[in-house]
Amino acid sequence: MARELCSHCGFSVKTCLCDSISIINNKLKIIILRHPSEEKVTKNTANLLNLGLENCQIFAGESEQDFLQLATLPKATTAVLYPADDALCLDEHTATTDAFKQSLTHLIVIDGTWKKAYKILQLTPSLQGFQAVSFKQLPQNKYVIRKAPRADSLSTLEAVAHSLKLIEGLDVTPLYRLLAALVDKQTQHMPDDVKARYL
Repeated sequence: MARELCSHCGFSVKTCLCDSISIINNKLKIIILRHPSEEKVTKNTANLLNLGLENCQIFAGESEQDFLQLATLPKATTAVLYPADDALCLDEHTATTDAFKQSLTHLIVIDGTWKKAYKILQLTPSLQGFQAVSFKQLPQNKYVIRKAPRADSLSTLEAVAHSLKLIEGLDVTPLYRLLAALVDKQTQHMPDDVKARYL
């Protein structure tokens, strides 16, 4: 039997997050390239960004032909969030980085496991045409219910929230509140022994 879903937030009625949504009016447009395997994952945080940000779009796919929208983005003022060797660190204050941050209009974020994100990057050559951006210091990972194989892992929501704080100087507390609500709703139905593995 299919779970009954909330018509607004898209989560099950049991884990509805509508009470926790407070929309942030971001000017920087967030473009999320989501691996298809993430679409049905209830713990996926890209959905939360879509609910909590004024300017956010999600495109599902794995390769160049799935992301034809990338061709319409302005090369000079679009960045891709990925820890590439030539990435500019958003939390470093150099003249180059600060000027680039001020000029940004679009931020592309790949939503998937490290392995799947790397695969999307390899199969989507047009992503190489954008400046990569990353972080020198990561904020503490608050997304405890989804384990990642790498220490430098953040959920998609946390990575975008941190980026918006560094680029636009926004108060991103509403996004973290939404993430906390998801963690709370997802764990309250877990047996105690399962919950203990995460919290």
